[in-house]
Amino acid sequence: MTVQKTFMDFVVQTTQTIEHLQPKQEQKALPQESNFKPKPDMMKALEVKNKIIRIWHSIEYKADFDKFLDIILSTLEHREEDYMCAIKTEDKKTLNAYAEVFGVLYNYFIDGYYGDPLGTFYMEHYSHGHNSEYYTPWNVAYMMAQIINPQPHETVCDPCVGSGIMLLAARCIIHENHGWLESSRYGRNLYGMDISNRAVKMAKINFYLTDYIYMICLMQQAVIDVHKQMIPA
Repeated sequence: MTVQKTFMDFVVQTTQTIEHLQPKQEQKALPQESNFKPKPDMMKALEVKNKIIRIWHSIEYKADFDKFLDIILSTLEHREEDYMCAIKTEDKKTLNAYAEVFGVLYNYFIDGYYGDPLGTFYMEHYSHGHNSEYYTPWNVAYMMAQIINPQPHETVCDPCVGSGIMLLAARCIIHENHGWLESSRYGRNLYGMDISNRAVKMAKINFYLTDYIYMICLMQQAVIDVHKQMIPA
């Protein structure tokens, strides 16, 4: 049970943070539209990537990037059986490190930042450009999205999605021009494909984490579930 609480402890902390950020006189589940602007900041993404590298180095000899992606996705997609199977062979230190990386990414996106620190970390730390895995820099993707200027009713498809940088940029433009609620809903208009299963997993994680409605509700529901487990029947 101790290992299973690794992500749940993080969920409690982040949900409490969200609640403290909201005005005390308003007990709404979601932040105010006018107070939540997008932040397309390359320097912040670099800072987050470096944090991930430092955490990863602490478990370098036993870290498994594919296992990390599977654990995160099974958590985000409520696949409890897959989650339990994925963590079965992992020790507590490794799981804590995975949860810490997830926490860094969550805090980055929930603050309204857009970028791809996870994909950049993977490219610099694992792929090193092998098999032509060079991901588009954020500033280039953002400029292209500005030129396209997607509208909430329009669909965007990236046939070589990688870790999702082009679609993230499109979502950022929607956020800038139409608000964060619309950008969350816009996820259903974004499509991507890639020959790399690992890349697709990273893209899915990036899109869960930038769907603010989903993430806030997910975290709050997870806290409710944990409290139910802790309170004797």
